[in-house]
Amino acid sequence: MPALAATRRGPRERGFFTFIEMLLATLVLALAATATAYWVETVNGLSMDADEQTVGQSLVKVMEGIVAPLAFREPGGMNFGPEPGEQLGDYDDLDDFHGLMASPPLDFQRQPQATLAEWSVAIVVEPVDPETLQVTATSDLRRVRVTAERKGRTVAESWWLRARAPAE
Repeated sequence: MPALAATRRGPRERGFFTFIEMLLATLVLALAATATAYWVETVNGLSMDADEQTVGQSLVKVMEGIVAPLAFREPGGMNFGPEPGEQLGDYDDLDDFHGLMASPPLDFQRQPQATLAEWSVAIVVEPVDPETLQVTATSDLRRVRVTAERKGRTVAESWWLRARAPAE
């Protein structure tokens, strides 16, 4: 009997891992790899969202730079929106831009930016009541909304109010 006991060795004495130990080690490695992949995907998604936000906000700022300095309305004009025969390059007052949908978006020279073909910019100009800010037929206050979209999803948006100056 003593000779038989001397030939039996435990798992640690053999120098190998047991099946259960290998299974647990594999499970831990698989969980670590999955968590790392999820983290990398999340970081990449956040980076792409941040890039989209930056481009969208830049497009909105470009449109603000085009529209904001314009006259409140055409001198003596009662037309809301572009005057008959007026083209984008001729827009000279705020309400001319009402309903504009530019895809691809415009640059400061009002030229399409072909490299941004997936993007669009929309402008809505509405006369609003000064007290309630509800849309009204006529008013000396305009609400301007500029929206930048990519593939149909709104990425950036800006709203502001513009009042008619006494001289306009």
